[in-house]
Amino acid sequence: MPCPSRFARSRSLAVPIALVASAIFAATGSAATTAETNAPSQEYLDAKAELESMLNSRDMELFELSFEPISMDRVVLPDRSGKERVYNYLAFRIRNQVADRSSKPLSQAKGYNDVLEAISKQYEIAKKVEGNGTRLDIEGIESKEGVENNDATIVKRMDAQTHKKKLSITVLGYDENGTRLRLLDEPAGSGPQESFNFPDTGDTTRSAIMDKVKDKIEEKEGRELYTLDKIRSIELPPYDAVKRQENGWAEGELYGVAMFNKLTDYGDYFTFEVRGLSNKLRIRWPDTETGKVENYLDMRVFRRVFVLHYDRVGDEYFRELDPFKMTKGGWEWVNTFQRNDERRNMAYARYFLNNITSDNDPEQKPNAAVEAELWEYYNEVRAQRPDKSDKLPDLEQILKR
Repeated sequence: MPCPSRFARSRSLAVPIALVASAIFAATGSAATTAETNAPSQEYLDAKAELESMLNSRDMELFELSFEPISMDRVVLPDRSGKERVYNYLAFRIRNQVADRSSKPLSQAKGYNDVLEAISKQYEIAKKVEGNGTRLDIEGIESKEGVENNDATIVKRMDAQTHKKKLSITVLGYDENGTRLRLLDEPAGSGPQESFNFPDTGDTTRSAIMDKVKDKIEEKEGRELYTLDKIRSIELPPYDAVKRQENGWAEGELYGVAMFNKLTDYGDYFTFEVRGLSNKLRIRWPDTETGKVENYLDMRVFRRVFVLHYDRVGDEYFRELDPFKMTKGGWEWVNTFQRNDERRNMAYARYFLNNITSDNDPEQKPNAAVEAELWEYYNEVRAQRPDKSDKLPDLEQILKR
């Protein structure tokens, strides 16, 4: 699966367990087929079709877009009562290409390309193909009408591919003043709250949609800018610097703006997390004994986020005289908060998948003890969510029939 941590982003906590339980259909041939024809039963076909539909409806390809911040500034507009209000904004440019200021395109990764080059020289049947991500193909099997032939591909980097994308971008901004109480600690900062697995983000602000503010920002920046809401409705093609759109932008690029209600006057150092530019995740599991459920409380999920760090040094007076200065910007692996229910489901899904059958069994029959644990856990999940009975059918009873 291209993105192994889709489970972490799923809003339905029972999806991983449902997927594991459905694997029993394939493992238990007699229950998944009818006795008369030895063909798959209708219940099996329906469950399989539903799972395939769920997977196909999601964009499972890894992606990472090029992001360039343009400016971090503020505008002032009067409200209905005539009182002036301050709005901050972050203007930026996005290109649907695998590149950014701090790294080379992944398709130009030297080590990866050197290995492909060496293989193609050693074996006549292998050929190195340049294009939308360098890959290694089998000589003699050609693609038709520019469409990549998967039968011909030996290896490729999925994160070096570009394709049409619909973006869902959010921007989270916060200052350096955290929320954890440290005054009662002796010494300060020695309390257990430092080990809590959630970010200490201080005064947090999220981007919003404000049409009048956008017009004022476009006037100040001297260019058209798309709001995050409009960006979500656009399907962005791969970047092509030669082709131009009606507004003068290159194909596959856009200029956008994230707007915020007034940032706190008491912050001097701000961090802005631009989320949705990449779907890459890293899951760090603690060492676990073979055949045991992992310690999911110590599990960590890191999301690849483009993070911008700004300084705005000064006091809380005359903030319009204190400009934002970017000190650092680039990709970072940000620790994300995951609820214990999600952690538990992920851990048990991995446990069942890794232990339901034995590698030493050529017939791959389900382990009776692990299968019993699976159904116990699956039925527990169903009992906790009675409103999801249509999405979580009683697979155990279906198998018995």
